Order: sequence, then C-alpha cells, then structure tokens
Amino acid sequence: MQVKKFEAPTLQEALDAIKRELGPEAIILQTKQNRKGFGLMSKGSVEVTAAVSEKALDKKTQVERRIPDAYAQKVNQLGAEKLSNVYDSYLEKRIERDNVQLSKQKKRTAVRYADIQDDENQNSTEPAPVMIQKKEEAIPQYAIPQRLESAIENYSNLKNESSQALREEVDHLKRLVEELRASVNRDRNKPDFLDSDSPFAATEALQEAYELLLHAGVEKRFAVQIMRETARKLSVESKADRDAVLDSIAERLLKQTATKDFFNEAFSTNGQHIHAFIGASGVGKTSMLAKLATNSARNRSERMGVIRIQFSSDEGVDSLSVFTKALHVPYRVVSTAEELQVAIQDMSQCNRIFIDTPSVSLRDQNGIACLAEVLMVVPQLNTHLVLSCTTRDLETYEQVRLYSRLEPTSILFTRMDESFSHGLIYSVSSRSGLPVSVFSTGRKVTGDWESATAERLTASILNIL
Repeated sequence: MQVKKFEAPTLQEALDAIKRELGPEAIILQTKQNRKGFGLMSKGSVEVTAAVSEKALDKKTQVERRIPDAYAQKVNQLGAEKLSNVYDSYLEKRIERDNVQLSKQKKRTAVRYADIQDDENQNSTEPAPVMIQKKEEAIPQYAIPQRLESAIENYSNLKNESSQALREEVDHLKRLVEELRASVNRDRNKPDFLDSDSPFAATEALQEAYELLLHAGVEKRFAVQIMRETARKLSVESKADRDAVLDSIAERLLKQTATKDFFNEAFSTNGQHIHAFIGASGVGKTSMLAKLATNSARNRSERMGVIRIQFSSDEGVDSLSVFTKALHVPYRVVSTAEELQVAIQDMSQCNRIFIDTPSVSLRDQNGIACLAEVLMVVPQLNTHLVLSCTTRDLETYEQVRLYSRLEPTSILFTRMDESFSHGLIYSVSSRSGLPVSVFSTGRKVTGDWESATAERLTASILNIL
C-alpha cells in the first residue's frame, strides 16, 4: 500500500489531486487544516493523507496506458465512482479477450498430439496418418473489444458475478470516503467555541447566541470563553432551547461584569473626594465631568470645586470657566504639581473636587509622563478613564494601554446612545480588570448619564432592553 500527503487551498482541490495521482479507489486516512501567517488576508490550506493498494494503483496505470487520447480527457472528468467502474469494465473485457486467445491456442487441433503418437506405434505397417486439418472456430462475440465510448456509456449494465463482488467492495469504500468527507466538513464548519475534540454538540441555539455576542462587539476570545462555559453547563435539551441559552449567558455576564459606584465607592482623604478625569481628545471627558459635578452640587448638595490642568495656553476656549460660574463653585487653572497642591488646599472646605486633565495623543509618551508627574502629588486620587463607545476597538485598547500608567481606578463610557454594539464595554473591562462606573447617553449637562450596572450592560449586549 502506498501512502501520500496532498496539500491544496481547498478540500475539493486536494481530493481532485488524489483522484488524478492515486486513482478513484484511494482511501482518505486523515485531513488537517493548516493556518499560515497572521492577519485578515492570510490564507490557509488543507492537508489530506491518502492511501491506495498496489493492486489498485497498478490497475489505474494499465488502464490509463491503454486509453486512447481521444477519450482520456472525457474519462478523467468522470466522478470517482464512475471512473472506478470504467476501470473495472475495461479490465474485465481485457481478461476475457486474453482467455479467449489462450483457448484458441489450446484448440488448434481436434486430436491430441499424444493420441497421434499412440496411433503411429500401434499401426506401424499402415501409411503415415493423414494430417488433421485445422478446425475453424468462430471467435465469440464477447471477445471482440468494445469501443471505450460504449464501455463508458454501458458500464451500469454489467452483471457479471465476479465484477459485482468487486463493485460492492468499491461502493463500500466510496461510502467510507463520503463519511470521512462529511466528517471533515463538520469539523471545518464547527464553531470556534467548540474544540475539534469537544464532546459538546453545537446546536442552532448555541450558534445564534455566539453570533449575537460577536455582533454586539464582544471580543472573540471572551465570546468563545462564555460559550464554552455555557455549553458545559447546560444539558442536551437546554442547549437546543434559545431562551435557556440566553439565560445562561446573561447569568455569566452578570457575574463577570465589574461595576463601581462613582459617588459611594471612592477614595477619600479626610472626607474629601478628589476625582481626576483622563482620556483622549474627543471622548467627552469635560462633558462627563460637568454632568457629575452638576449632580454633586444640585442633587447631592455637596460643596464642590473644579480644577483644570493646562500645559499650554492655546488649548482653546475654557468652557469650564463658564460652567463653574453658573454653579457658583470655585475654579482654578494649574500647570504644575505645586500649583495643583495649592489649589487643593484652597478648596479644603469642598467635599468633592473634580480635576479636568488635558488630552494626550496616543503616541505622546512625554505628555503622559508630564501628566503623571503632576497627578502623583495627590494622595488617594480617584482616576477615571473616559472612553467613547464610538471609538474603534483597536484605538480603545490602545488608549487603555497608554493611560494605564496613570493607574485608573474605573472606566466611564460616553456616547452609548450613538453606538449599537456595547460588547466593547465588557471586553475592555475584562481586558483591563477595571470596573465600569458611569454610562453617558447624551450631551445634556443636567442628565443623560447613569450609574453603570451589570444588568444594564447585559441587557444592552443581548438586545433585551
């Protein structure tokens, strides 16, 4: 038996190559998916290990050597089953023809040569025996080779018992090949959240839930983790029930989503809470500060102050100056750590202080270092990283990585009303290990925000609002 590996971009191309080189009676032993390279444009391949007996390979070689060129292309285009039957038919006809020729050679005379010798010994006085004339025999019609085209068209009419047994064996091997091919297709179409050796079946309900998580923006690795835990927990009947699957996923999201109350769970020094808002340009950092400061002053009746860190004098219009005048709260603009310490001392009577920080470019490592140097003089600082739901995943993860140097204590998300996929919130929180404290849903300073809860995020991801 010969064993050989074939590699091709698709399974069908690999099977075609196996049929051309090893013949239609080859048996598939193993299939393997190869993933080469990284990135979206990289392509993989399929590696198929096939085997064929020496007898089958020899039969293929003999037949192909005798097929006329006019019919070679037509024969090669046949399916594996038809091609195997053509090989069998062609060889059977050739065997019958060889048997007829051998039979003709044995029947050249009507009397055996040994009998003639005995007659000569017994009748030695008689004249020499008359030469026996060769008896004409009609060559049977089946010994005449049929045209290959006729053999191809009429192969299904063969009813010879010997070929029937061989055909049944070939059909059995064909069924094995089809079962292997179906198994390969099942493995290839198996969802990512099920390993190739996973004992858990992928039901339609599980597949729909997995696609829902990906569509909601949950990072693939977290969606796979959630679905694997769900598949292991549910019974066979529950895995086919869409409501049961969604309930199980919701339960896991509720347990795994970390949240934090902005006002009630914050660091404090002598009863004074100091909050610093950090984030990239355009995420709504200043607007978020204004909303929470307004709630602190009007709804919670807290004495509060606002400080703005400004490294450059040309940073644009100071909207916080107008805002603080409207609320009648103290406001300071600082640029160094010493100035920040003085401003905080001047606001020692305030229950809560909000610090607005300048935006830093994702590539500006020096800007992050300067901001960290200023903020480090504040003990027990509550640092809040402000992110936008409309920012792409890659940029969001890069912002988290860049601002991690400032040791944020929570994450605030803005523009939830402008985004339809809130799975990013869960992914960022899971990646960074930071709790989420505030959701902002609009631009109104007096409202349009809410305290982050696992229930709110879970409902948003699973679209059950």
